[in-house]
Amino acid sequence: MKTTLVTFLFAGVIALVFATGCSTTPQPPNAERLKRSYTLVSVIENGTVVYLEGAPSNIKPGYSQFSLDLSAPPTVRYRISDGTSGADLTTFAGTYRVQNDNTLILEGLNPQPTGTNGTITFTISDLIDGSSVTLTRTTSDQKTGNTMNVYKLRG
Repeated sequence: MKTTLVTFLFAGVIALVFATGCSTTPQPPNAERLKRSYTLVSVIENGTVVYLEGAPSNIKPGYSQFSLDLSAPPTVRYRISDGTSGADLTTFAGTYRVQNDNTLILEGLNPQPTGTNGTITFTISDLIDGSSVTLTRTTSDQKTGNTMNVYKLRG
């Protein structure tokens, strides 16, 4: 009887250790995980790769100067070339917020990017510990010929 009781107690303690020791720490929200400065790895416009970091030839090499700085919330600095050569590089400043943990909203951008009223919205995907993220623009970009753009970024 005593052996059975000790066995049950021992089994209970082991089960408790496994139950508490195997718990996972919840990830911080995307707003926290996005806080850093990013450069481009690739850009896809309407399904066509127009820029790939390190490629010997890109359709739009001007993207090499792209940057997205989310490191000092809620301030954003968004630098992008509006053309293929990169000669027309513009830096936009404003604020940002993350909505519903899956939408990045850049707002109050100054100067206002063409056709945006100062706001650009992206869907967030493939966020890996802030070191890389994919942002898909939710509206077409007038400066790239009304294309729907997907940006793969590295932080």
